Amino acid sequence: MAAAVASLLLVGCAADRARWSLAHAYLAPSAKRLPRAELEEIIGLVSRAWGEPIVGIGQSCGEPTNIMHVVARYGDYRTMVFDFRKISGHWRIIDRGDGTPFISTGWYGC
Repeated sequence: MAAAVASLLLVGCAADRARWSLAHAYLAPSAKRLPRAELEEIIGLVSRAWGEPIVGIGQSCGEPTNIMHVVARYGDYRTMVFDFRKISGHWRIIDRGDGTPFISTGWYGC
Protein backbone atom coordinates (compact mmCIF):
# COMPACT_ATOMS: atom_id res chain seq x y z
CA MET A 1 0.00 0.00 0.00
CA ALA A 2 2.78 2.44 0.92
CA ALA A 3 4.53 1.74 -2.40
CA ALA A 4 1.35 2.58 -4.31
CA VAL A 5 0.96 5.89 -2.46
CA ALA A 6 4.63 6.76 -3.01
CA SER A 7 4.28 5.95 -6.71
CA LEU A 8 1.27 8.25 -7.04
CA LEU A 9 3.13 11.07 -5.30
CA LEU A 10 6.13 10.68 -7.59
CA VAL A 11 3.93 10.73 -10.70
CA GLY A 12 2.17 13.84 -9.39
CA CYS A 13 5.48 15.55 -8.68
CA ALA A 14 6.80 14.64 -12.13
CA ALA A 15 3.66 16.08 -13.72
CA ASP A 16 4.10 19.31 -11.71
CA ARG A 17 7.77 19.55 -12.76
CA ALA A 18 6.80 18.95 -16.39
CA ARG A 19 4.16 21.71 -16.30
CA TRP A 20 6.60 24.11 -14.63
CA SER A 21 9.38 23.27 -17.08
CA LEU A 22 7.10 23.68 -20.09
CA ALA A 23 6.11 27.14 -18.86
CA HIS A 24 9.50 28.37 -17.59
CA ALA A 25 12.44 26.54 -19.20
CA TYR A 26 14.48 28.39 -21.79
CA LEU A 27 13.80 27.01 -25.26
CA ALA A 28 16.55 27.51 -27.80
CA PRO A 29 15.40 28.21 -31.35
CA SER A 30 15.95 24.52 -32.20
CA ALA A 31 13.61 23.48 -29.37
CA LYS A 32 10.99 26.07 -30.40
CA ARG A 33 10.88 24.44 -33.85
CA LEU A 34 9.81 21.10 -32.35
CA PRO A 35 6.12 20.20 -32.51
CA ARG A 36 4.46 20.75 -29.12
CA ALA A 37 3.88 16.98 -28.67
CA GLU A 38 7.60 16.25 -29.12
CA LEU A 39 8.59 18.98 -26.69
CA GLU A 40 6.14 17.57 -24.14
CA GLU A 41 7.56 14.07 -24.73
CA ILE A 42 11.12 15.27 -23.99
CA ILE A 43 10.06 17.25 -20.93
CA GLY A 44 8.00 14.34 -19.62
CA LEU A 45 10.90 11.92 -19.92
CA VAL A 46 13.26 14.19 -17.99
CA SER A 47 10.61 15.05 -15.39
CA ARG A 48 10.10 11.35 -14.63
CA ALA A 49 13.86 10.61 -14.61
CA TRP A 50 15.10 13.60 -12.60
CA GLY A 51 13.81 15.34 -9.50
CA GLU A 52 14.62 18.92 -10.51
CA PRO A 53 13.02 21.28 -13.04
CA ILE A 54 14.43 21.77 -16.51
CA VAL A 55 16.43 24.93 -17.10
CA GLY A 56 16.85 24.80 -20.89
CA ILE A 57 16.43 22.72 -24.02
CA GLY A 58 18.42 23.01 -27.23
CA GLN A 59 21.13 21.61 -29.45
CA SER A 60 24.59 22.53 -30.68
CA CYS A 61 24.80 24.40 -33.95
CA GLY A 62 25.20 21.96 -36.82
CA GLU A 63 23.84 18.93 -34.97
CA PRO A 64 21.30 16.75 -36.76
CA THR A 65 17.64 17.53 -36.03
CA ASN A 66 17.23 14.18 -34.25
CA ILE A 67 19.59 15.25 -31.43
CA MET A 68 18.55 17.44 -28.50
CA HIS A 69 19.98 18.28 -25.06
CA VAL A 70 18.17 19.13 -21.84
CA VAL A 71 19.83 20.96 -18.96
CA ALA A 72 18.43 20.62 -15.43
CA ARG A 73 19.52 21.58 -11.93
CA TYR A 74 21.68 24.65 -12.03
CA GLY A 75 23.68 25.35 -8.92
CA ASP A 76 27.19 25.20 -7.57
CA TYR A 77 28.55 25.37 -11.12
CA ARG A 78 27.00 21.99 -11.96
CA THR A 79 24.19 20.90 -14.18
CA MET A 80 22.60 17.59 -15.10
CA VAL A 81 22.56 17.15 -18.87
CA PHE A 82 20.31 14.72 -20.70
CA ASP A 83 21.19 13.83 -24.30
CA PHE A 84 18.30 12.81 -26.53
CA ARG A 85 18.01 11.12 -29.90
CA LYS A 86 14.81 10.68 -31.87
CA ILE A 87 14.53 6.97 -32.68
CA SER A 88 11.64 5.45 -34.62
CA GLY A 89 9.57 8.58 -34.19
CA HIS A 90 10.08 8.97 -30.43
CA TRP A 91 12.60 10.83 -28.30
CA ARG A 92 14.81 8.66 -26.10
CA ILE A 93 17.35 9.57 -23.42
CA ILE A 94 20.61 8.16 -24.75
CA ASP A 95 22.94 9.56 -22.09
CA ARG A 96 22.98 11.75 -19.01
CA GLY A 97 25.62 13.13 -16.72
CA ASP A 98 27.08 16.11 -14.96
CA GLY A 99 27.80 19.16 -17.07
CA THR A 100 28.87 22.71 -16.46
CA PRO A 101 26.88 25.91 -17.04
CA PHE A 102 29.59 27.07 -19.47
CA ILE A 103 29.20 24.06 -21.76
CA SER A 104 25.43 23.91 -21.35
CA THR A 105 24.90 27.48 -22.57
CA GLY A 106 26.37 26.44 -25.93
CA TRP A 107 23.11 24.63 -26.68
CA TYR A 108 21.02 27.73 -26.21
CA GLY A 109 22.01 29.61 -29.35
CA CYS A 110 20.86 27.32 -32.12
